[in-house]
Amino acid sequence: MTVNPMQRKANNSFLLGMLITLLITGLIIAFLIFQISNLNKEIEAKKANTKYVYMVTGEVKSGTEILASQVRGIEIQSSINSDVAYSAEIKDKEGNPSPDVNGTHFPGGYKAKVDLHPGTIVTSDITYEDEMLGADVRTQEYNIITKLSQIQTGDYIDVRLRLPTGQDYIVVTHKQVTIPEINGVSSTDCMWLDLREDEILTMSSAIIESYMAEGSMLYATKYVEPGIQGSATLTYIPSDGVLQLMSKDTNILDTARSEIFARNNDQGNRTIIRTPIKNAVENDDAEDNIIDKTKEEIQKLQEEREAYIDSLGG
Repeated sequence: MTVNPMQRKANNSFLLGMLITLLITGLIIAFLIFQISNLNKEIEAKKANTKYVYMVTGEVKSGTEILASQVRGIEIQSSINSDVAYSAEIKDKEGNPSPDVNGTHFPGGYKAKVDLHPGTIVTSDITYEDEMLGADVRTQEYNIITKLSQIQTGDYIDVRLRLPTGQDYIVVTHKQVTIPEINGVSSTDCMWLDLREDEILTMSSAIIESYMAEGSMLYATKYVEPGIQGSATLTYIPSDGVLQLMSKDTNILDTARSEIFARNNDQGNRTIIRTPIKNAVENDDAEDNIIDKTKEEIQKLQEEREAYIDSLGG
């Protein structure tokens, strides 16, 4: 059958149009597949870079524990394998991850190395794990330690003994202070320290010797950044009687006992430290000073206790 040239031309144009249409459609489909593939890669990359972290919502002082109420979980995008201290990721019923917005899953027992401000991401390089509480640790109340004018609860201190001759010794180190309050008013005399058994005995020795040596002072020095600054080296050595008591006190943990005698058995060092103390405490008024100062200490404790009882009554 003879095909009309016009008909053939129309058929060819139609076929060409179809071919071009198919080609364009194929290109569009290929482009869409390429775009979808890139989009999927971006989604996967975003998921891989999604981190659920805790952000500080309030001020946290250096050396104090970070509480769950002071953080909230947030989602961030980061391609850096940052050293995030604690993941804030929780999962819903469908197993999809999301941030722990209320911070209820934030673990306890971690303290800030430096002052933390709202918006700070909690990472391991700005925190440290608190030491386990020893079985022999007790809260001790003291009213004979001269306090800094600006000291407050949460601060870290060393307690030092200064003799009238100028020698100055570190008695206990890196202790967090609690200033008791009565009716919302901080005590001007008392402070609480959590001390091990050996530290309690060492403090008792230093207190008595500070009483005996007229012109001596037992005082506190405050750490600038307690989270970063570690404990100081102890330089005070208790009296012979206290050391003998420590050797027989079963409440002192073995590790602490070993440290005590490793530190105090250097006879040369012991002589250098104890001689000025011995000279300062051996005076005619030493016994009377102990009696007077102990009475004063007891009186202050009684007054503080009476004020506390009164506050409970009303």
